[in-house]
Amino acid sequence: MIQSSSGIAGPETTSRPGWLARNRVPALVVAALVGLRVVSIVVLLRSGVEEPFTILGGDARRYMEILDTPGTPYRDFPVEYPPLTLALVALIRQSTLLGTLTALAISQLALEIGTAAALWWGWGRRSSIAYLLLGTPMVLFPFPWVRIDFLSVFLVVMAFAAMRKGRQSLSGVAFAMSIFAKVWPVALLPVVVIRRQWRSAATIAVTGAAGLLAWVWWAGTDGLSQISSFRGANGWQIESIPGILFHIADPDATRVEQGAWRTGAEMYGWARTLLLVGTIVVVTWAWFRASRAAAGFRDIALEAYAPLACTLALLVLAPIISPQYILWIMPFAALAAANGDRLIGWLALAVSALTTFLIASIHAQTAGARWATYPVVARNALLVLTGIVVLQRLWRFRATSSV
Repeated sequence: MIQSSSGIAGPETTSRPGWLARNRVPALVVAALVGLRVVSIVVLLRSGVEEPFTILGGDARRYMEILDTPGTPYRDFPVEYPPLTLALVALIRQSTLLGTLTALAISQLALEIGTAAALWWGWGRRSSIAYLLLGTPMVLFPFPWVRIDFLSVFLVVMAFAAMRKGRQSLSGVAFAMSIFAKVWPVALLPVVVIRRQWRSAATIAVTGAAGLLAWVWWAGTDGLSQISSFRGANGWQIESIPGILFHIADPDATRVEQGAWRTGAEMYGWARTLLLVGTIVVVTWAWFRASRAAAGFRDIALEAYAPLACTLALLVLAPIISPQYILWIMPFAALAAANGDRLIGWLALAVSALTTFLIASIHAQTAGARWATYPVVARNALLVLTGIVVLQRLWRFRATSSV
């Protein structure tokens, strides 16, 4: 049952002795969940992850390849990552692949803990613990900590938490930085207008304009097209909703294109346009419904369900669903779950577990084995189902007084 008294649960405020008594057990739970991640990362780093052609070392090899290529990224050679992500990669890069993987894992764990801390700051301990729980299945094959997506997730959650706390300038800077880390947070910007956070909007505009001008001055104007097209890739990635169906039908046509396994079926321009229009429609409708939610539901609609609907639309209506993209939905699913929506919580947990299995079985998946490809269909069906449930929640927030 979704709580309706205050929209979304807020942090507890008590005297210090009471706070210690209340938070000792949650703190121990958080410590245990973080400890599982530390153990998983240590095991990973001692497993030969730096050896050639290992799955979990692949992204780090690409990061090092970018930094070792002569010339200016974007201007002299294509790069699929936005500039803030590239800056973090340059910051953590070490002389060896294992060193880079170690620094990468430490940085991503720190950002994940930072995300949990931001959730605790903005919405309370239940949201923080729910977030860590939803990501726990991934410790069985710890791909998120050797990718770079926790950066954008942390910045987005910090933006929403700061907005909730009335820190508009901090919220605006975090929002703008999140877009320079990954493009997907653009779909969440309407919340600033709906909330009438004009100082935040001005900060986003100034920070974004300054960052864009600096980027163009440094690397030219080709970066946006390189990022949006994943360096000009033209096939459906095999974990996307259309891609897995093409792959099951003809696994022999699948090939590696720009660092990802893609089907032989060409992705035509009209298909890109249709996906873009569909995404815009869902995003617009989600924010429209959230902005008109009843008073008791407005906070949760704007801070959990509308962002969750938008990120799910970006995944479902995309030509590529890399496993780490699943991280985008987890903070908002955690907010919904912590507020009493158990169905959303269980669906997100199932998506987390299935995605972990998918990347662990990638070799069989690319070969077309049914036991590895059908779970991709199941995971994608869960994403669609979660999106339907979220849109249904948004529809009912105005129509009824309880859900």
